[in-house]
Amino acid sequence: MTFPDGDPDRIPTQAELDAEDLAEIARRSKDTAERDRYPTRPVDPGPPPLALTRDARVAWLLSAVAGLIWVVYGFANLSVTTSRLANRLRPGLEDVPDVDSAEKAHSLAQFWPPAFLVGIPIVVAVSGLMLVGIARGHSRNLRNVYLATVVVILLFVPVSADLLFNYPDSPRWVWTMAWIQFALLIVSALMTLRRSVGRWLPTTMRVRPMRVARGG
Repeated sequence: MTFPDGDPDRIPTQAELDAEDLAEIARRSKDTAERDRYPTRPVDPGPPPLALTRDARVAWLLSAVAGLIWVVYGFANLSVTTSRLANRLRPGLEDVPDVDSAEKAHSLAQFWPPAFLVGIPIVVAVSGLMLVGIARGHSRNLRNVYLATVVVILLFVPVSADLLFNYPDSPRWVWTMAWIQFALLIVSALMTLRRSVGRWLPTTMRVRPMRVARGG
């Protein structure tokens, strides 16, 4: 112990001993908190499991192919799809005051099919990049973002299938392709939740609500 007066033979007072003990406890507590908040990343986590690099990717790829089929069909028959949707929307707009139901239905039908046919493939492509990035970056957070993105896609695919292709004169196989994409995306997401993937990914960082509330 170093004394302010520089005398190494002086017996430290109880207050000085207590102060040194408290400083040591504070240092250890800070070191422990840092380890908990920023856990040491393993140098070599080993090869990613096949459930992530093979099974999840194959399911995603097949779902993307199924999605591409109905998207291409939708663009090839966009004018017909627009007319079907406008006729479907018109009765529900007839009771809306100060609105021309035919014009409004046509406006909506002109917007939503292209929005679905362009937006969904873009989000699907982004999700594929995320899926590859999970294995390359050894990232649990990216896996969680991938799952959230898949949930968004799963919300919109059935809506698109219903609005664009669920008509008596529309081929049922196109509507079926959308639901095949839906099912395969679920399979892909489930593969990333396999136990082998969870063990390979970094451990979840613990969040301490009281520390966050105190800003520490």
